[in-house]
Amino acid sequence: MTYRAVLANREFAALLVGQGLSTIGDQLARIAIAILVFERTGSALAASATYAVSFLTYLLGGPVLSAVSDRYPRAGVMVMCDVLRAPAILVLCAPDVPLWAYFVVLVVVGLMSPPFDSARSGLQPDLLPGDQYVVGNGLMNLVLQFGQVLGFLAGGALVGLVSARGALAIDAASFLISAGFVLACVVPRRAAQDRADRGRLLTDTRKGVSLVRSSPALRRYLFFSVLTSAAVITPEGLAVPVSRALHSDNVMAGFLTAAIPAGTVIGGLVVLRLSPERRLVLLPHLSLLCTVPLLVTPLINQAAMLVALWCLAGLGNCVTLIAAAAYMQACPPEFRSRAYGVAVTLLQATQGVALLVSGWLAGPVGTRGAVALVAAVVVLGLAGLPVLRATSEPQGVPHFVRGNAR
Repeated sequence: MTYRAVLANREFAALLVGQGLSTIGDQLARIAIAILVFERTGSALAASATYAVSFLTYLLGGPVLSAVSDRYPRAGVMVMCDVLRAPAILVLCAPDVPLWAYFVVLVVVGLMSPPFDSARSGLQPDLLPGDQYVVGNGLMNLVLQFGQVLGFLAGGALVGLVSARGALAIDAASFLISAGFVLACVVPRRAAQDRADRGRLLTDTRKGVSLVRSSPALRRYLFFSVLTSAAVITPEGLAVPVSRALHSDNVMAGFLTAAIPAGTVIGGLVVLRLSPERRLVLLPHLSLLCTVPLLVTPLINQAAMLVALWCLAGLGNCVTLIAAAAYMQACPPEFRSRAYGVAVTLLQATQGVALLVSGWLAGPVGTRGAVALVAAVVVLGLAGLPVLRATSEPQGVPHFVRGNAR
């Protein structure tokens, strides 16, 4: 299956372009807010917290809000979320916005992410059958990573060129463009969950949690993603204070922030060319590749060398591309959004905690030492958990779900 064949699907291509533009805008806003907060407070913890807030919002309603995307047409859910996020970001373009307002807006915008992301992820298998989905999902994730790279690289320069408010305005526009692509190109579909099958929102949410908890395969793929994500998110959150500690400018802060996503793009282009069986075999090896190089971070005193080291860790981070596709393929269609919501909530919570902990550790051990300490904990977790053992249930769908699946 080739990328050309997947991109020939007009609906998927529209999702891909819209999501890519929106991701670039998000990263522009993230680095702009991180720079603003760090310059106003001088605190590595505060700068890292701007990233952590957007991740921790999944804890406020990730699985519940994701269930909405099973109950209602997924394309409509995506459009509604984009339309609501654009004006929220524009609030920060007003002059003299207090510091606390940045965090409030980040929470509001973050609450729109669970239904949007779960709707997009649940819609993709409907657009791309069979191995087309594996290639298409990998391509989507590569575009998301590339959007992060481009957004982070341009973010530092744009803050100096058009100001932080200008970067935030670009982010707001990207949401509206994304909504336009969905409206223009994606064919409306009925909701995945029949109205007669719907219970209360919390009841449907609990069923999604039970699905993940009861499936050894789903848990295995999820463990890989959760453990490695804690390690690779820390360099992104501390990139601005690390660049300051190395006496570098905002442009180098963008390079440092983009290093791991750039490595993920390169690694993903290679790994997705392998057979499905070979990709799954590589999961434990890639998880170590994305964590072990970060242990050397405190020994590097040049920003350019640190960019190269973090990019190497990013090569291993393509483990998420493999685990995510296998995870979604193991889910019945009517459970996709809820299972995705459970996974992303756990991922986002783990990343948010890692960002806050690393920001706190930056005080006593330094920013680079904090990156290494978090990576060391993850390496120990990978070595101590039974996550590296193969499961005897490759599809990972519990019997109670198989009996109810349409």
